[in-house]
Amino acid sequence: MKTILTTLVFFLSSLIYAQEKPDSISGVIRDASTGEPIPYASVYVSPNCGTISNDDGEFCLQCLPSEPIRITCIGYKHITCQASKLPSVIRMEPSSTMLKEVTVTHNRGDNIIYKLVEKMQRQAKKHKRAESQYFFRMAIQYPGTDELAEAFMSAKSCVQIRDIIFHSGSRGQVRNGKIDGPSLTGLGRTNLHIFLRLSPVLVNYDIWGSTFVPADIVFHRIKDIYDISYMQFTEEDGTAISKIRFSAHPAIISHPILDGTLYVDRKRCRLLRFDGQMHGLQIILYDQVRKKQLYASIDYTMHVDYRHDHGFTEISHMSDVITKDSVKIRQLLYNLGDKKLQFTNSVRVGKNMIHAIDMAGFDSTLWVANNIVKRTKDEERVAFKDTTFWSTNRSKYATEPTEQELRTNSYLKDAIQLLMNNTMQLQRTPPNVSRRKKK
Repeated sequence: MKTILTTLVFFLSSLIYAQEKPDSISGVIRDASTGEPIPYASVYVSPNCGTISNDDGEFCLQCLPSEPIRITCIGYKHITCQASKLPSVIRMEPSSTMLKEVTVTHNRGDNIIYKLVEKMQRQAKKHKRAESQYFFRMAIQYPGTDELAEAFMSAKSCVQIRDIIFHSGSRGQVRNGKIDGPSLTGLGRTNLHIFLRLSPVLVNYDIWGSTFVPADIVFHRIKDIYDISYMQFTEEDGTAISKIRFSAHPAIISHPILDGTLYVDRKRCRLLRFDGQMHGLQIILYDQVRKKQLYASIDYTMHVDYRHDHGFTEISHMSDVITKDSVKIRQLLYNLGDKKLQFTNSVRVGKNMIHAIDMAGFDSTLWVANNIVKRTKDEERVAFKDTTFWSTNRSKYATEPTEQELRTNSYLKDAIQLLMNNTMQLQRTPPNVSRRKKK
C-alpha cells in the first residue's frame, strides 16, 4: 500500500507539473537604497534559460511559474524567488562589507594582479579554441534618426572576444518617426565590432596593439602606467572580493589607455567583472570622394561580466557605449550559455560588420525559440516600426520624434553625412603626438 501511495503521489505531481505552461516573466531591478535601475544583473533559471537586465534595469524571459529565479549582481544580496511570486519591481539590497581602501604607489602592488593575469594567459593558451554563441545588439542614436541591429553570432570567448562569425540578423531605422528603408545607412561601412575585442587582459592585441590595458603592468610594456588602489568586501555567501581600481597616469593620458575597476574573487583568483573607460582614443572619418581625413575624439565606456563554469575565464556578457557630441552608439553581447543553436549561415566578419550581418540573412525560427535581452524603450521604438524585427508583442511606445531629435545643427548634419557615406575606423594614436618609449 505504501508503494502504491508513493507511486500515485509521484504520478499526480508529475501530471500537475506537466500541465504547467511557460509564462512570460518580466520586471525591473532597482537599487533598494537609491531607486536607480541596476543594468546587467543576471537573471538565472537554468543553464538553458536566463537573461540580463537592460540599461533601464528591465528584463523579460519565458519560464514555468513554479521555477525558481535567481537574480545576482556583484555588491548586492542575491535574490531567489519562485517565478509566479516575483514582484514587478525587484529591489536589491547592498550586501558587501567594505574594508578600508588602500592606495598603491608602485606598479607591483598586490600580487593578486600578477597571479590573475598569468592564470588568464595560461587559460587563453589552453582554451584558445573555446567558442561560445552570443546574442548581439547595436543601437545608434543621433538627432532625427535611431538605428538598431540585432544578430546571433559565435566567437572565441576565453578571456577576450575574437574571431567573430555572424549567423542571423536583422536591422532597422527610424528617421523623423518614419522608416527610411531597411538599411543602417547612418553607419555606412564600419569596423565598430573591434570594440568587442577590447579587454582588460588581451591575449590577442590585434588592432589594440598600441593601446595600454591593466594587464600591461604585468608585462612591463611601459613604466608607471597606472595608479592603483584596492578595496576589499565580502559577499553574503562569504566570497572575498577585491575591488581594484586602475587610474591612468596623467603622464600618458594622451595615449589610448584603458582604465577602470576589476572585481576579483581573491580565494579562487578569478576575474568577475570589469567596468572601464578609454582615454585618448580617436576615430578617423574618411571622406572617400575628397580623400580627406577628419579626426574626432570620442568618449568610450565598457562593462564586462565573466563566467567560469566551463573551467576558464569566459565572457558572459559585455556592453560598451561610444559617444561623440549628440551621437551615441551602444553595443551589447549576451552569452547564450549551454544553449546551442543550429545555424544555416555563417559569415565571418572582416572590416564590415553590417555587411556580414546582411550576408548572414534572417532566420525567424532562431528568434521565436530563444529568450534574449529585453529592449529598452528607445530600442523598441525602432524595432517595432520595422516589420523585419520579430516580436511576440507589439510596442505601445510613442514613435513620434522628440524636439531634441528634430533640432540638428549644421555641424552635426555634416558629421552625420560623413558617417552615412564614408568609413569609420580607429585612430589608435592621436595625430602629431609622439609615442612615449617603452621602458
